[in-house]
Amino acid sequence: MTLDSTLAKALVAQVNAELAASHSYLAMAFFFDAQDLPGFASFFRAQSAEESQHATRLSDFLLRREAEVALTAIPAPETTFASPSAAIRAALTMEQGVTQSIHALYGLAREKSDYAAQTQLMWFIDEQVEEEDSFRTLLTQTEAAETDRWNLITLDKEIATQAASAASA
Repeated sequence: MTLDSTLAKALVAQVNAELAASHSYLAMAFFFDAQDLPGFASFFRAQSAEESQHATRLSDFLLRREAEVALTAIPAPETTFASPSAAIRAALTMEQGVTQSIHALYGLAREKSDYAAQTQLMWFIDEQVEEEDSFRTLLTQTEAAETDRWNLITLDKEIATQAASAASA
């Protein structure tokens, strides 16, 4: 079954948004590397890879539905932040925007009675609940820790351990 052209265009836009998010997370990883916080950097590298996987998941779906996937230019991401928590706040805001976009896509798929797209997008809806929760928790922890460099370094080591556990799972 061929995908509705309006829905296909919106899904392609989401593919490009996922790639832009990947790019932003990589820039955040570089920021944390420069702050000598390798645990945070590793976390954001993993987030970058995950966003790229999301783009691939959507593009594979589009291609299976005989839609063309056209990539667009990726805008330069923000590379400097006032603090670690400012970077994480920016990431949370970005994820909240993705959630809104996914919800709009689901609504469009529902309007078009495209059950396959709805099923695909439900996975993304569930993923966004997890992403927003993860970033809210990380923001709370970072805001509490960053007033004392030792606490921030301790949190960084904890994040590195969590990232290593997630990578081996």
